[in-house]
Amino acid sequence: MRKPNTEIKKIIKEKSLELLMQKNPEQIGMREIAAACGITATNIYHYYKDKDRLFQEISLDCLYKLNIRLTEATQKEKTIKKQIQSAIEAYRDWCFETPRRALLVMQGIKSADDASPEVIEEYYVCNRTGEKLLKEAVRQRIAKSTNPRLDVSILVSGLWGCIESVLLKKSEPDYWEKGNTYTDRFIKLWITSIFGGDE
Repeated sequence: MRKPNTEIKKIIKEKSLELLMQKNPEQIGMREIAAACGITATNIYHYYKDKDRLFQEISLDCLYKLNIRLTEATQKEKTIKKQIQSAIEAYRDWCFETPRRALLVMQGIKSADDASPEVIEEYYVCNRTGEKLLKEAVRQRIAKSTNPRLDVSILVSGLWGCIESVLLKKSEPDYWEKGNTYTDRFIKLWITSIFGGDE
């Protein structure tokens, strides 16, 4: 069996992402992706079984790049509390800076519910970074969490809900153009619940 050309695979993902910036996933077909890449429709199936698999891989690429950004943000801080807050803000800032990409990754691209447990775990790369940080804060006895995985999951889901409501203009109209103010409130509530102190 012929070994896939990694350069063509890279082009397929790049061109697919360009298309996803203009259209919703269900509006894009494999033939359109192949045409954008300058390859035949038959050839593209040598690299991807279907568009769901292709889009899922693009989603994972985005999440891994986001995780690098979170990690880099933590490296600028000295205390674990500040590292956690910087990681949270880096996630929030990425979503507001790249709203189309964030909406696609967080809700637009079909979940890999039929994927192996190992692949599904990859979708939680950012959560695991947060979980590791929170576990360290608990170890240092400056944070209270009996279940860091759950607390980080609630943080990510809740913060995304706040971000999404701003992006889709479902929050109070006063905050349609003040996403940071709106999400800062949620972040502060979560930080206070975990680290204590005044709200």
